[in-house]
Amino acid sequence: MPDARLHVVRAVSRAARRVCVRIARAVLPATLALLAGCAGLPARQAAEDDTSAAALAHEAAQQRLHTAVQAAQPGQERLATARRALESLLADDRAQARALHPYARALLEQLRVRQQVAALAEHLRRQLDELARASDAQALELDALRRQNAALQRQLEALAEIERELTLPGLPVRPRTGLPE
Repeated sequence: MPDARLHVVRAVSRAARRVCVRIARAVLPATLALLAGCAGLPARQAAEDDTSAAALAHEAAQQRLHTAVQAAQPGQERLATARRALESLLADDRAQARALHPYARALLEQLRVRQQVAALAEHLRRQLDELARASDAQALELDALRRQNAALQRQLEALAEIERELTLPGLPVRPRTGLPE
């Protein structure tokens, strides 16, 4: 069953990466086109400021998500950094950040699952170590008992040999001569 969970975690990780790449590919050209189009309109400075502020906010939100995705990569033990970036993104209530909230929640859930799996693996490793130590101790005790049994068996055989040597073959019988003693 842990293999199935690990497969789900890997699938979620791959799916989250694909979604982030798709979002970046979809939003970046539109944002650049919008910024390029607004650059030629000096009369609408206020609209440009609003648009650039929105674009900057969206870029900042994307950057936090990107930081979290990079920090959450398997093999990198920067899960705390990823968690902080995701929580920061989820705390941001601007519309640009809210658009990325579902992805941040999915990645945060993936991090929680990874941490639970890691904690479970550590717990099982400790149990295995304890069982191995107990097994080693039992093996040593069994060896000691076998040696003690062999020594006692040798002593028992030695006593039996001594008893055989001490056993009298029987009292000699005198022949009866008819004389009273």
